[in-house]
Amino acid sequence: MSQITMAEALAVRAAMNRLINQLMQERLNNSSTIIEKGETAEVPARSVDVITEEIDAVSADFRKLDLLMAISNTTETIPWNGTNITVMEAIELAKQMRNEIGQLAHLGSRKKLERQTSRGLEGGAVTLFNVALYDPEAYHAAARKKEREVTKLSSLIEHANHHSKIPFDAAKYME
Repeated sequence: MSQITMAEALAVRAAMNRLINQLMQERLNNSSTIIEKGETAEVPARSVDVITEEIDAVSADFRKLDLLMAISNTTETIPWNGTNITVMEAIELAKQMRNEIGQLAHLGSRKKLERQTSRGLEGGAVTLFNVALYDPEAYHAAARKKEREVTKLSSLIEHANHHSKIPFDAAKYME
């Protein structure tokens, strides 16, 4: 059986998903026609049954590839922080890190002390300040550091995707 890399598998799976959607649209388009009374309906070149069989075949291949990719992601490992973690865990860690970077960057972009709009209380104006209860510069630096870490992690995932092989014949979907 031929093999493809995980990187190729990602592209093939996306192509298969697009093909399934196109076939479903084709099936809907070929499922009926409008004619005037007394006319004979023009039958499309591909019947609904033929298209349905093709959808079933591509869907089965999609499920098979998806399973093989999941198995690979749970068995292939990459080095991270002095240990090995599975690619699946690395992908989730990268997602979590990106979410954390967004929050750290937001906290890092704030000022330590910001004047707020003043509010009048019974005729008198009071000046209000929003005081950060942390060091914004430290959070800005933490966001930059974590961004470098997630870039490194993403690079390791990408490297693994180009080297791990999956036993799948993708000839029908790529040429």
